[in-house]
Amino acid sequence: MEKRMSLAKYSLCAGATTGLALALISLLDYVPPVSSVVWAVRLIALVSLTMFFTRRFRDRYNDGTLTSGEGFKFTFLMFMYIGIIAAIYSIVSIAAIPSGDMDVVVEAVSEGYADAGIDISADYIEKMMSFVPYFAAFFTFLGHLILGAIFGAIYSSSFRRDAAVGNEC
Repeated sequence: MEKRMSLAKYSLCAGATTGLALALISLLDYVPPVSSVVWAVRLIALVSLTMFFTRRFRDRYNDGTLTSGEGFKFTFLMFMYIGIIAAIYSIVSIAAIPSGDMDVVVEAVSEGYADAGIDISADYIEKMMSFVPYFAAFFTFLGHLILGAIFGAIYSSSFRRDAAVGNEC
């Protein structure tokens, strides 16, 4: 039995480790033969690592006990940190799009507005497109918070183990 580690500190370590692992897995999106299954690998890794770290916290750092509240809080905090790393990854990956590809997007959007009879300048569209990484990051973070609440509710009951109660006979 190792010494107790605070729930907040361990959730930070577990969330950062899982977030970085998922970011590395997401880099496989740029490899054509495997890009179609990266989402499944990422999901399996997310579930597996979350289960691993929750059990490890319960058994190694929390005296073998885990209340429902602790399980929910741990999982939610872990997903919050994963969401922060995923949001940063989304900003970096969108910002890394070559400018030639962005010009194609601006032209396509301009043509779409022109076909609809709306006159919008390319400069205005480029300004709107500059907000895309931040919106993507926000919604990525929000999605991870929602997943954290769902997984937290599931894991809080699945991995719950109360302290041993003495014999009452």
